[in-house]
Amino acid sequence: MQVIIISPNNTTHRHWHLSPTMLRIAIASALVILLSLSYTAYQLFFDTPKKPAFSVFEETHETQQEQTVVSQEKQEQVHDYYAKRLGSLQAEAFRLKALTDKLAELSGLDIEAEGLNKPMGQGGLSRTAKLLTQKEFDSFSSQIEDSFDRQAAGLDQLQDYLITEDNIKSAIPTGRPIKKGWVSSYYGYRADPFTGRKVFHHGLDFAGKAGSEVVAVADGIVSWQGSRGGYGEMIEIDHGNGYQTRYAHNKELVVKLGERIEKGQAIALMGSTGRSTGPHVHFEILRDGKTVNPSNFIKR
Repeated sequence: MQVIIISPNNTTHRHWHLSPTMLRIAIASALVILLSLSYTAYQLFFDTPKKPAFSVFEETHETQQEQTVVSQEKQEQVHDYYAKRLGSLQAEAFRLKALTDKLAELSGLDIEAEGLNKPMGQGGLSRTAKLLTQKEFDSFSSQIEDSFDRQAAGLDQLQDYLITEDNIKSAIPTGRPIKKGWVSSYYGYRADPFTGRKVFHHGLDFAGKAGSEVVAVADGIVSWQGSRGGYGEMIEIDHGNGYQTRYAHNKELVVKLGERIEKGQAIALMGSTGRSTGPHVHFEILRDGKTVNPSNFIKR
């Protein structure tokens, strides 16, 4: 076989003589090169490397483990969230219970007699029911929390009212300034025991045994303590709301200036100091700086 190659301008040419054997070798070599190029292109553009089976198993197992860990962490977060909400509701329930007991004590309400210390009665027909969704559960929980907030606000206001009312009542003079004894002189005009002339008596005189206790008729603070002219050894207590009381002619004073006093507390011992004819306590009540008749208060 002859192969002739002619130049483009037809000026020169070359030729080779190929035997059948050389021709077969050339064709085989070309086929080998073509197959090699085809396989390389296939590897580059179409074939993806495969991993061993054991490697795929390991990756799948690791992925499952990671998903399990994530799922457990999510469950723990959900559990912690609802545990905190439940704890908050329980704490608020305990607070409302304590506040209710305190209000009952202030108002004199018998919780046991009223049945307030027992579970609330509830009931209803049995019907087809469904489990609450998370959204519904959150909604009910929020409603309960709002209800607790409203109840707490109402109870706080009621407590403030009862405490204020109780304080006002305990600060209004009521009762007698002695435990034993009798009224020896009333409020109003009388004959002066020293001169016999008509004079206005601004208080009530309670006679009794010398050294017996003189007690406060209301809560308050000692605003005067000591000797004051014809009053002798005297104590004055400021009860607020414009009320003051005076206890005069005492033998001994047992409270100090500025001391807080409770109703019924002993503040002095009965005597006859100052302008006095015998053991007694001169008792005055002042409202807005002016004396009023104590008889209207000792009868309450």
